[in-house]
Amino acid sequence: MSQQEDAANTSQMDSAPQPMARPQRKWLGDIERLKGLAIILVVWGHTYDAAFPVWAIGLRKAIYAFHMPLFMFLSGYVFVYVGAHKLKGSLSTYTSKRAKRLLIPFFIMAAIVILGKFFAGQFVSVDKPVNDLLLSVQHVFIHTEQSPSMFVWYLIVLFYFSIGTTFLFSRMNVSLNILFAASIIMFGLHVMMFYNDSILDYVYINRIFMFYAFFMAGCVACLHKDVWERFVERYFIPATAVFLVLLYVSFDSEWRYFLVGMASLVVFHGLIRSRLCNQNRVLEFIGQNAFAIYLLNTMFVGAVKAVFGRFFSVSDQALLLLLLATTAGVVGPIIVKYAIGRIGSLRPIAAAME
Repeated sequence: MSQQEDAANTSQMDSAPQPMARPQRKWLGDIERLKGLAIILVVWGHTYDAAFPVWAIGLRKAIYAFHMPLFMFLSGYVFVYVGAHKLKGSLSTYTSKRAKRLLIPFFIMAAIVILGKFFAGQFVSVDKPVNDLLLSVQHVFIHTEQSPSMFVWYLIVLFYFSIGTTFLFSRMNVSLNILFAASIIMFGLHVMMFYNDSILDYVYINRIFMFYAFFMAGCVACLHKDVWERFVERYFIPATAVFLVLLYVSFDSEWRYFLVGMASLVVFHGLIRSRLCNQNRVLEFIGQNAFAIYLLNTMFVGAVKAVFGRFFSVSDQALLLLLLATTAGVVGPIIVKYAIGRIGSLRPIAAAME
């Protein structure tokens, strides 16, 4: 999701005419670079195969402890930066725009994945195969953890977060700090439900409880942007040690998402702002194309895995598969996006991937 589009969408929410043009917001290069790093981790996680050796499965579990918390943090950060929480216009208009941006891709990708897996499964092995079309469609909404298109959950959950937070802040006058505190309690309730085998995987309620804390962490970090930036620049190196310790001690606990996820926000935002990464144009370019990568990466990852499995041993050549599939999952969607952007009738689709 580009910063320019979010800013444009937010500005369109104001129903009253503005006497003066709004000042141009500063480009957040660090956020784009961090988005680039995060989407690479997301794609890497999607390369998982049940035949992988123990080290590869362990690495995936470690990455999953923080890669989506990091993405939700970025979403909350940009959400506040563009002023989406300070809605002055129609909530219904804003909801409609958010639905167009997030729910339409959600349903389109769910349909493509379900149908694609149903037909591809007749010829090659696929992850979460679709044998019953009706049941798979049902799992998009009910028992969502079993959905073959589970990877698009971020879109619908982000829709809930953006609409809910905007309503609570702009209409109910609930401060972002209070919402952050409430979101931490929500994560605690998620852990309780998890250990009591009462996961509410209906319309992604469990994901709402699990990830709202990270969205709100991004909101609060942006609210105190200058303080946050100084903090991560100064403490990201010692935070790395804390991050690794927490990853080790909570590796098999559901609390790892909160503990490791929160520590990762300091580690990776500080790293991205450091001299080592603050001029990395590759990560910034990938970050600018993160939405297209998120939508399309599993198709390229799945294709590489299907072909790879026919010629190589997945268990013996796991690292090679990880590197090839991750590269394809990042580069492939970018090529598709820019290719369709050159076709006049398809340019709106490319624009929707910005």
